[in-house]
Amino acid sequence: MRPILLKGHERSITVVKYNYDGDLLFTASKDHVPSMWRSENGERIGTFNGHKGTIWDLDPDRFSTRLLTASADATVNLWNCETGEVLHTFIHHGPVRGVAFSQFQ
Repeated sequence: MRPILLKGHERSITVVKYNYDGDLLFTASKDHVPSMWRSENGERIGTFNGHKGTIWDLDPDRFSTRLLTASADATVNLWNCETGEVLHTFIHHGPVRGVAFSQFQ
């Protein structure tokens, strides 16, 4: 296994997760912009723009078609992984520190 250098975030990374199949890598940071990468070569596939605070956690679904992100801006966003579009925003009363899809989908 060789290390992968991911260049793209402007501030410190807060979370890194592989998808279920291991071919994609999802990262989030204090720069407010989660990213999706190819795990084989570190190529950035795209970004998810829309949060106004640090992203503390994220979780891709089983088929890597949707992504949940938890942010210090008191929102959780549900994203379409193919288009980078926000499908729904869940508003909370304070910073959100964790998200996860149910294991029983």
